[in-house]
Amino acid sequence: MSLLSRLPIVNPGSPFARISACLLVSTAFAHGGDWPSLRGPDHDGISSEAPLPTGSELATVWKAEVGLGHSAVVVAGGRAYTLGHDGANTDTLWCFDATSGKLTWKHSYEHPLDDLYFPGGTTGTPTVEGDSVYSVARRGQLFCLDAATGKVKWQKHLTEDFGCRMPDWGFTGAPRVFGDLLLLNAGEAGLALNKSDGSVAWQSKAKEEAGYSTPQVFEKNGKTYAIFSSKDGYFCVDPETGTQAWFYKHKTRYGVNATEPVIDGDRIFISTGYDKGSALLEWGGSGDPKELWRSRDYQNQMNTSLLIDGYLYGINGNEGKDGTGLVCLKPETGEIIWTDDSLGHGAITAAGNQLIVLSEKGELQIGAASPSGFSPDLKQQVLTPKCWTVPVLANGLLFCRNHKGQVVVLKAR
Repeated sequence: MSLLSRLPIVNPGSPFARISACLLVSTAFAHGGDWPSLRGPDHDGISSEAPLPTGSELATVWKAEVGLGHSAVVVAGGRAYTLGHDGANTDTLWCFDATSGKLTWKHSYEHPLDDLYFPGGTTGTPTVEGDSVYSVARRGQLFCLDAATGKVKWQKHLTEDFGCRMPDWGFTGAPRVFGDLLLLNAGEAGLALNKSDGSVAWQSKAKEEAGYSTPQVFEKNGKTYAIFSSKDGYFCVDPETGTQAWFYKHKTRYGVNATEPVIDGDRIFISTGYDKGSALLEWGGSGDPKELWRSRDYQNQMNTSLLIDGYLYGINGNEGKDGTGLVCLKPETGEIIWTDDSLGHGAITAAGNQLIVLSEKGELQIGAASPSGFSPDLKQQVLTPKCWTVPVLANGLLFCRNHKGQVVVLKAR
């Protein structure tokens, strides 16, 4: 049950309103760029590209077949990367020329399909930084490859080399580069490796089960912190040492804490699926965070919400359940402003304050993010079902993917 009565009325000067206003001002003058990690260069799921054209359907630039799974596309240095499974016993990390779709290289390795309550395949997403691409497989194979050639620089195994317990649906999310470290959601509260050779910098309790989110890095009072999910909740630690700052219990059925916190000033928003729901925390930089409200009314099962102009937008509900769809939420109170359940369990990203929605059935919808409702200016069928993977906008191209591994790239400029 929502704890709305605990909260004071929040005025337009609230932290959520201020950060969103800054985002809109900065994106209004920014130009397009790379998308080198799961949630983009700013790790917020929002592109700095100019708004997408919506006067007519977007032209297809190229297509590819990459195999089963839900790995998102990342784009850096003129190349596009993603993962897929052949349906038998092989995973592949693919690298394409981002503009033409020509295959640049691929790296394959043995891996079971692991179709546990879904069609199976890859679920993690690669991360590109400098001349390296980092990728972790569901069974724990970890690779650092040369981004231009695919040559293996080093490789490790999360279970065999570090003793990390594999979660039920495997390791997923994406590696997060932090300075000279590679942060991985493995163990109870994370694992940090030296990105140059894969050696251990620090490690949390390996036998405890991790969640499925990507490590989230943020600053508070001049100090940097990282948040890792486990099957029981979220750990905030010093990313240099792994020293714990706090733990917030958020135990989800099946241990699926798969989304990253949305952090805005002193406010930390957490939302997960399987009827667990959401919570808004307040943390000033010391002690434990204070819970401002908790509600089961809004739940992000797979993909993290977007904070735009003081409101949160995300897919609410569990896959396969009635009523799942796009929702606008007021974060200060947990109030659901509106719901559009026509989109099913799709995925969203944004360009400034423009939502880019890929419905579960593969329909692309583009329209303004507004608390008044979602009225798309463009609807275009681009893929067949099922689509759970976030679309990616980078350098004037929009990358969409379905679970069969069909990738379609659209001209978005």
